[in-house]
Amino acid sequence: MNAGHWNTKEGILDLLLRLVRVPSVTGTRGELRMEEEIVSLLMELPYYRKHPEYIFKKAIKHDSLDRKAVACLYKGSDEAYRTIILLSHYDVVGVEDFGRLTPLAFSPLDYTKALEKEELPDDAREDLQSGEWIFGRGIMDMKAGLAAHIALISEVCEREDLGYNLVLLATPDEERYSAGMFAGVGVLEEIRAQFGLKYELTICSEPSFGAYPGDRSKYFYTGSVGKMLPLIYCTGTETHVGEPLEGLNAAWMASVYAERAELSTVFLESAQGERNPLPTTLKLTDLKESYDVQTPTGAYILLNILTLQQSPEEVMGKLKDIGIESSKYIGERLRKTYQSLGYQDDGHTRKIVKPSVYTYWELYEKGLKEHGSAFRQAIEEHVQKLEQDLGTNMGKLTAAIAGVVSSYFKSLAPFYLIMLSPPYYPHVYLKDDKKDQKAMGVVASCVNKARQDFKEEIKVRSYFQGLSDVSYFRLRDKDKVAKVLEKEMPLYGEGYNIPLELIANLDVPAVNIGPYGKDAHKRTERLHIPFSTEVLPALLRHAVYSY
Repeated sequence: MNAGHWNTKEGILDLLLRLVRVPSVTGTRGELRMEEEIVSLLMELPYYRKHPEYIFKKAIKHDSLDRKAVACLYKGSDEAYRTIILLSHYDVVGVEDFGRLTPLAFSPLDYTKALEKEELPDDAREDLQSGEWIFGRGIMDMKAGLAAHIALISEVCEREDLGYNLVLLATPDEERYSAGMFAGVGVLEEIRAQFGLKYELTICSEPSFGAYPGDRSKYFYTGSVGKMLPLIYCTGTETHVGEPLEGLNAAWMASVYAERAELSTVFLESAQGERNPLPTTLKLTDLKESYDVQTPTGAYILLNILTLQQSPEEVMGKLKDIGIESSKYIGERLRKTYQSLGYQDDGHTRKIVKPSVYTYWELYEKGLKEHGSAFRQAIEEHVQKLEQDLGTNMGKLTAAIAGVVSSYFKSLAPFYLIMLSPPYYPHVYLKDDKKDQKAMGVVASCVNKARQDFKEEIKVRSYFQGLSDVSYFRLRDKDKVAKVLEKEMPLYGEGYNIPLELIANLDVPAVNIGPYGKDAHKRTERLHIPFSTEVLPALLRHAVYSY
């Protein structure tokens, strides 16, 4: 450690390499090793050896790996209650994309050296040859931010004159369902209650993302997009492939819906001069497990929708409209096919049947009315069994639940069943009130300092579009959000334990002041060392000391 702390260029780089060395791939035991490493690093500081009670862990509920969010508190003084939170996550995505260089993925110096002999995109080759970039999994997303936060804490711990407190929070599982942040919200509430803190600002240090293909600008953010993951389950009517008009292929139903939902501008929003990314399909599959000549009777789509301000209720309404539009198209396509083949749609040959459209709650209520408590009990029993069989793959689990519910309504087939799969991310943005405008001022001040002291131009955007745990620092319209999740997300409270009440009570403005890198989640993931180890630490120090 340099100068008694890590908050120097050399110290941060050393810290970063130590963090990256731990292969904390999300959903693996590597996250447990990362948790231990963070605590070990903190315990190297005299402040935490003197105050080990200021280090906290909070376990994720019902987690098979027993992963934990890690937090530490720096007390500015006995009377201080104003508090800034430093937020980061310590998990990373997998390394399958590294190919034969996979063994070097968590050894940035060796991996960067090895890339000199590899074929690379021109942009990555240019950065490699500059000598200013270092490559490796997690080096950008987001262990550079975590290293900067630990380094800042290590410096602050040597001060006795800071008139407020800092809480560092590092979470696992951010790259999947953000269950680590659900534990993090809990530990923040416990620390606040124990020490009488007032949380005024959260600073996250996710790296900046390009606003368009090829964009290499640097960005800070004053909010983050929300996310919904609708699952559209398609129940068709079976038939032999020799008689395709005697049924309705569920795979066709799914493809028709996916075509209309993909990049659909009905979900497009504009807010504060920015637009949300358009929807895209994350999964499209039928449910046939083996080959035969019967058409698929089940299929589903997982659709990624990012939001700026539209509510879950509004999104569900638009999804149902797309289902109705898809049904009309299928009916018209069948009518034209019948007509071209000279068939009659008169009930004596085969009556054209368009798919019906239901939300999960509509069909669930129908099941309760027709089958009573036996229906609810059967669903609950299936959920318990499915949890054991499918583990934590919540998309597959949601689809399996949809299949169970749909099996009670074969007489209604064909139909679309529209529901929600975890995760759910609230959108967050700054408002015009005094608390939020002070947070905005912190970002503006950092941008000015970067320009004046480092000749760096940094742009400010209202929404981080890469998804972030800052989504869980506030929740507007909690009751309306909860109502939709309770009705349309069968795993809500049944394995997906998003703490809406705690999130709403937290209500802290969150901004993102982070490092500069490129190609997150790619084999060419890399970090710009001069900005991330010299400029960023100076800006974070400025943000905290001048608050």
